[in-house]
Amino acid sequence: MAADAERFLHQVQGARSQPLDSAGWLQRAGLNIRKASDAQHLEAIALSYATYIRISASPLQTAIMAELETLSGRKRSRTTHDLHLIVERFVSYGGETAAERLAARKLISRDVRAIQHLESAKVLPSRVQALAASPGEGLHAWARQRALAKRVSSSPPNAIATARQAKAEAQQRALIHEVTITTRRPDGTRKARQRYRISGVLSSEIAGLRRRLKGLEGRSARKA
Repeated sequence: MAADAERFLHQVQGARSQPLDSAGWLQRAGLNIRKASDAQHLEAIALSYATYIRISASPLQTAIMAELETLSGRKRSRTTHDLHLIVERFVSYGGETAAERLAARKLISRDVRAIQHLESAKVLPSRVQALAASPGEGLHAWARQRALAKRVSSSPPNAIATARQAKAEAQQRALIHEVTITTRRPDGTRKARQRYRISGVLSSEIAGLRRRLKGLEGRSARKA
């Protein structure tokens, strides 16, 4: 992965000739998102991805990211990922008004999630643009897949099984069970009959009741 990132950066912008000892080589102005085509934006994201891999593999990662934070002009928050700082060096998202800044933050988050998906799927930086051309692929699709994977990973280990069990139990409790008890005299004539409607119980509880009645019936037969 790191070797592919190095080759891709060298192929696109000759980055290999620039030593990775500081963030100085990332000070160039980012691609203007308003004037960029989808293809240009995608290439910028692929470059961001390759750069992220390259920096992550460097023993100077902490120092480089600290320098990038200074270049960004803003403090990192709890939710700031290294990718937030890196993509903003390759793409100028704009944001002069409050509405534009909100839209820019959403777009940055989308691009970061897309790259995180590519990383988890082990997609090589050099394959990003070709993959995006496939049906059902692209920045929006990758961002959605990352968000879905994050929701699943944050759920309790047995969340799906627990939810299914709860649904099955709710369906069982919605059923109405009718139980009829007939009382007869010793000569066999009927003395009384009572019908009970039972709901809100599990099938296992009804099965237990039937076993109990069957046991009582057996005991009665033995005494007779």
